[in-house]
Amino acid sequence: MEVGSEFWLDNIPKIGQTKAPNWLTKYGDCVLTSSGRGAISLLLQQVTPKYKSVLLPTYICDSVIFPFIEQGYSCYFYNINDDLSPNIESIKSYNNIGIFIHMGYYGFSSNSNLLNVLKNFKNQSVIVLEDITHTLFSSFKRFEENDFYVGSIRKWLGLPSGGFIASTERKLNRPLLTNDVFTKLRTEALSSKGEYMKTSDENLKDLFLNQFSRAESLLDKDVAPYSIDGLSMNLINLLDADELVRKRTINFTTLSEGLKSISYLNPIFKKNTENICPLFYPVMIKKDRDSVRKKLVEEKIYCPVHWPIPNQIKDRDLESTLGIYNNILSIPCDQRYGINEMERIVSVFKCL
Repeated sequence: MEVGSEFWLDNIPKIGQTKAPNWLTKYGDCVLTSSGRGAISLLLQQVTPKYKSVLLPTYICDSVIFPFIEQGYSCYFYNINDDLSPNIESIKSYNNIGIFIHMGYYGFSSNSNLLNVLKNFKNQSVIVLEDITHTLFSSFKRFEENDFYVGSIRKWLGLPSGGFIASTERKLNRPLLTNDVFTKLRTEALSSKGEYMKTSDENLKDLFLNQFSRAESLLDKDVAPYSIDGLSMNLINLLDADELVRKRTINFTTLSEGLKSISYLNPIFKKNTENICPLFYPVMIKKDRDSVRKKLVEEKIYCPVHWPIPNQIKDRDLESTLGIYNNILSIPCDQRYGINEMERIVSVFKCL
């Protein structure tokens, strides 16, 4: 059985739910969109920052940057340290910032050193946005200085679409349209992979990979805010969030124990804590990462790289962040799997 890669759907439930679940509404007035980048676009339609500029972390997915470029914002980037914490001195080197984006990585509060920075930004009327895609199911206390929360739910489970924007400070506008072409293609891809997982038919693998790719291509070309589709809303409400957290926590611990003696791996977060729900088990690879990934793929273990260096920052002085981009590897520990799959991952790494 393969481990990792895209999620899948085993069956299509009836559509009936129309409200966001508690694990989303705890972040305030919540608007569910088709994607995280669409949620950012929706936000930008509703705010007028003091300066039309945004300060983002250098370690980031380019999909977060796209909506700002589309809206004509000046984009600036602050450095991220080896432990994935924000580099405070780098942040302080910027002035005239309209929007500040920060995030914790892989489920952890790696941005916990930002309190004084955020207080200072609030005094300057900077809009503070926390991207909680990676920390969506973690329960640590959030900064009171946050004006908005944004995230992609699709990273956590098999959904045709799913992002959100939330705020405890204001009522948000709702998008009126759904992205039906994107949703249909994603639904077909999730279903095709579900059938592949049952049958191991390699023809189906080529099909669903192509469908997922085409869907992402559509998303890349259109960052407009669309509403979440009915099927995804229903799947979100059917999710047992407590069980998701429980399984991921156990899987993370199993990987942490099993991989700690491997000399060419340097885990970024060596221990899990009670209020953390991990997205992946991230490690730094001390030898050629591409060759390690290739050997893992041969064993049907698919470890993504978060992320390719965005084109918008390739020519910048990335300092320590460049080492993260070049050496990090995300090992799956999600709720689809159990201890047996985690132990198989450990045994493969030990043989590399």
